[in-house]
Amino acid sequence: MQQDSDFQGRVSFLCGDWQVVALSGRTPVLPACSELVLSFFDALSHTLMSSREARAYPDVVTWAFWIRRASLEKAARRISKDARIRVGRGFALHIAPSNVPVNFAVSMTSSLLAGNITAVRVPSREFEQVRIICDAINSVLGSGFEAMRPYLAVMRYGHDDAINASLSSMCDLRVVWGGDATVAAFRAIAIPPRAIEMDFPDRHSLCVVDSSEYLKMDPSQVALLFYTDTYYSDQNACSSPRAVIWLGSGREEARERFYKALHDLVFKRYAMQPIQAVDKLNAFCELAAAGFRPLRAGSDNLLWRIEGCRADARLMDFKQPGGYFFDIDASSLEDALPLMDKRCQTVSCIGVDPAEVARMAAAHGARGVDRVVAVGHTMDLSFTWDGFDMIESMSRIIDA
Repeated sequence: MQQDSDFQGRVSFLCGDWQVVALSGRTPVLPACSELVLSFFDALSHTLMSSREARAYPDVVTWAFWIRRASLEKAARRISKDARIRVGRGFALHIAPSNVPVNFAVSMTSSLLAGNITAVRVPSREFEQVRIICDAINSVLGSGFEAMRPYLAVMRYGHDDAINASLSSMCDLRVVWGGDATVAAFRAIAIPPRAIEMDFPDRHSLCVVDSSEYLKMDPSQVALLFYTDTYYSDQNACSSPRAVIWLGSGREEARERFYKALHDLVFKRYAMQPIQAVDKLNAFCELAAAGFRPLRAGSDNLLWRIEGCRADARLMDFKQPGGYFFDIDASSLEDALPLMDKRCQTVSCIGVDPAEVARMAAAHGARGVDRVVAVGHTMDLSFTWDGFDMIESMSRIIDA
C-alpha cells in the first residue's frame, strides 16, 4: 500500500484513517455477527434515532432502525444455525454508488457483520446523509468503541485509477456498486488471486397492477407508496419500477385514477430539475428512432407515461430517472416475462400476490427477478440483495 503522503490531498477520510488500510493485513478478522459489531451498531442506531438532524432524512432513519440490536440479532440467529465457524474474509473494499446516499452504510453493515476490516469509498457528491451518518459513527467510536477503530474507514476521493489499484491490490473482498461502466472499469483492475468480487451493476425493476383490485384501494395511499418506490430516489435506485404492467379488468379507469393521484402528489412534493425534462425527451426520441411506437401521455414533465409499447427487454435500454414510466398492457403475468431478464431485480405488486409472481418467474425459468414485494417496499433493507446472501458471501467458513 502506498503511503498517505503519496495520495496527499487526493483522499479525505470521513471516518478512520490510512492506518486502518495500511494495517489491515495484520488486523485479525472477527467472527461473523460478533458481539462487538452488534453492540457498535446498536449504539449507532440509538445515536441516530435520537438526532433531530438525522430524523429529517427518512433513508437515514430507515437504516438506523435496521441496525438496532433486535433487527441484527435475527441475522445472527440465522447465521448461527450453521454449526460451522464463519469469520471475515479480511480487508473489504467497497465502492458505493454515486446516486443512493445511504447505500454505503448498507454495504458497510453487511461487511462488518461478516467480520471484515472494511473501507468504503463514498460518492464525491457531498450528501448530507453521508455526513450525518459519519458524524454519528465518529461519535460512537469515541464513546466506548475504540476496539472498532481498526475495522472501519470511510473515505472520499475522485476517479483515481492509482488509488483504486493500490487499494484493490490489498483486498480480500471487493464490492462494487454502480453502473455497468463502473463495474467494467474495476474489473480491469486486478485483485489478489484469493480475493473475491461482488458486483452490483445496472438493474431495472417493474410494477404489476391488478386493475380491478386497485380500483378497490385508496388511490392517494397507493400513490404515496409508489412515490416512495420511485420519486423519492429519483428512480435512481435499481429497485425503483421503470415499467408498470396492467392486468385485469377496468384498466382504463384504473390507469387514469392511478396516474392522476400520482401526479397530484408529485406536483406537491417533487422538485424536478430542468435537465431531467431534456433527458426524458431525448430518451423518448431515441425510443422512437429504435423502431418502437411510443405514445406520450401526461400533462407536463413531472410524469412521463410511455404508452403503446409491448413488453420488450430492449425498452430498458431507453429508461430514464425522475418520473419516466413504460405503461404496458398484459393479458397475463406471463406477458411480462420478456422484461424479467437477468437485468431485472425487483417486481413490486399492487393487488397481486407477490408469491404468485415469484412462482410464475421460477416456473418459466426467468433469468431475472431477485425480489418480489408489495408496493411501497422496494427500498426495504435486507441482507439478501441481487440474489446474494450478503453476510454469507462476505465471510468464509472454517470447516471442522
